[in-house]
Amino acid sequence: MKVLEKNRQKLLLISVVMLAGLVFSGWMFSAVHALAAESFGYFDEAGNWVEGVPGESGDWEMSDVESYEEPSLEMDAQEAEPVKKTGSYTPAEGWSVDDFASTEDKTVYKQDGYVGTEGTSTIACSYLDTNYSVLEYEQLRDMLTNNLLYSNVNAQISASAVYTNAKDYLYILLVDDTSQDYRNIYCYAVGDYRCFCVEVKEYRAEAEALKSQGVKTPQETGQKIAESFVWNS
Repeated sequence: MKVLEKNRQKLLLISVVMLAGLVFSGWMFSAVHALAAESFGYFDEAGNWVEGVPGESGDWEMSDVESYEEPSLEMDAQEAEPVKKTGSYTPAEGWSVDDFASTEDKTVYKQDGYVGTEGTSTIACSYLDTNYSVLEYEQLRDMLTNNLLYSNVNAQISASAVYTNAKDYLYILLVDDTSQDYRNIYCYAVGDYRCFCVEVKEYRAEAEALKSQGVKTPQETGQKIAESFVWNS
């Protein structure tokens, strides 16, 4: 009986110790968890643990980290806008640039003595963007013709094709509405996805007067300019 009593006391003592150990472990876990939740630290260069946020103690500087810059979304203006293919042509004698009628994209010529006046023949030179390469000249021709048909329903339209002096395709479209005292002639020198356009507005009375004097008409002058055109290489 004494042995059983001693064993019972030992078991009770062990239980009390284990219970105390569990309580202590739980308290330690809570304390460490609370500490971890409220504190922050890092290892310095010597390998020591330092409490706080990096940079506050002066041991860590932003300059020690390799800097990185996000690539700029703004492209250089020269790279963002592709270089447009242009060319050169020979201006006609007896015709001068009318600065008042010209724009940034179009140069307008009038006969000498008529610059700055309205109701006179003009020759306008400009560039036209297209969706066709030189090899797709037939589709380009149809597109140019159809555009004029739709925009000039009362006009008679005739088309012809020749070559520039540089051997590029040159389409000539004549738009003639007999109810008007002028007619329009369009000359297109074909390039890859681009055309050089000479647009002639020819007043009938002026054309007849020039022809009687043995001088080239606005239509003939405009076609001559288009034939002289050469694309930049």
